[in-house]
Amino acid sequence: MTASLSPEKAQLVFRAVLDALARPGEVLRLPESPVPAPLLPVLALADLDTPVHVDDWADVVRTQTAAPIVDRSGARLAALLKPFGELSGFRVGSAAAPEEAALVSVAVQGFGAGPALRLSGPGVPGQRELRVSGLPADFVAQRRNLIAFPAGPDLLLVDPAGELVGLPRSTRVEEGA
Repeated sequence: MTASLSPEKAQLVFRAVLDALARPGEVLRLPESPVPAPLLPVLALADLDTPVHVDDWADVVRTQTAAPIVDRSGARLAALLKPFGELSGFRVGSAAAPEEAALVSVAVQGFGAGPALRLSGPGVPGQRELRVSGLPADFVAQRRNLIAFPAGPDLLLVDPAGELVGLPRSTRVEEGA
């Protein structure tokens, strides 16, 4: 089993990430890979100048990308592959430099079931409902505490099958009915 991404697959991941962030809440698909799907955005986007935080597979990321592995506070890219409880600690950027915020790929159990999230804002036609299983009960509050638009991290929710949903910092997320 090889953990590297071919240039073609890396390009497909890059395109899927861009599309997911441009169309918040729309479920898209990443290409198949032998590595956990939430790790794919990091493998496709990281390089030797991009500080990365991963909670697993650090040797693969270091070998494939030459990216420095850092703690949450220094990461520009991150992958949370294990069930997570906290989103805090990641770079949020600032009003003057929102691009300094982290892009965090978060493992979830799946889409279509679980608590409802109501999304609105740029890239969302009107409102969109999204059901996600595998998020902490206080996810909406955690995310709200990190966002001070235009600052805040961008999130990618990724399930084990490679389904992907983007939640950029500009998207309003509320608990659904």
